[in-house]
Formats: sequence, structure tokens, C-alpha cells
Amino acid sequence: MQDTEHQIQKAITQYLNLLGLCWWAVPNGGRRNIVTATKLKSEGVKSGIPDITLIHKGQYYGIEVKKPKTNTPKGRLSQTQLSRIAEINESGGIVGLAYSVADVEELLQIWGIL
Repeated sequence: MQDTEHQIQKAITQYLNLLGLCWWAVPNGGRRNIVTATKLKSEGVKSGIPDITLIHKGQYYGIEVKKPKTNTPKGRLSQTQLSRIAEINESGGIVGLAYSVADVEELLQIWGIL
């Protein structure tokens, strides 16, 4: 069975729960009708935000989850995501890209959280 982005993110969130970290998912994706999309945009929802927000010792970390390469190509960052990640980095936040739980574990080690 192929890993979907949903399955990967679900496994990552289970891992983050086991670690007891302060995190939450950012449900920006998915199809919405125009009324809901307009309402959310007026409330400040922005495209390109990383899928998971993690706060550790006052520092913002974002994790963008993409599907790994299977018999289809791996997920790639959109131009909007690249721009948003640059904006977050310029503001002092840190964003990493993950295709698996192992990638998140590596990011947490690099970031000094583990």
C-alpha cells in the first residue's frame, strides 16, 4: 500500500504526541466552497503555511509534510510554500521538510529538541 501524505502526517503526529511536545496541525488544505474560503481568508488563513506548528523553548518550528516517492513522484513544495517558508525563516522561525517520521526525528535532532 502506498503512503499518502495523510498517512505520513498521521504517523508524524502520533510520534510528536509520544514525545509530549507542544505542537498542532494547521488544516489549511482541502477543498472548500467559496463562501467558507472567503470567510477563512478574511480571518487570516494564509496559503503555504507548514502543515505542523511546533513550539519549543519559545522558538517556532514548522514541519511541511510531503508524500515520499513511491511508484509516483515524491511531493514537492509549491512556489507559495517556498515563499511562505522564506518569510517564516526571515522572521526567525525555522521550517523543515519531512517525508517520514524518521525525517522528523532527524529534524528534531538538528534543531536540538531531541
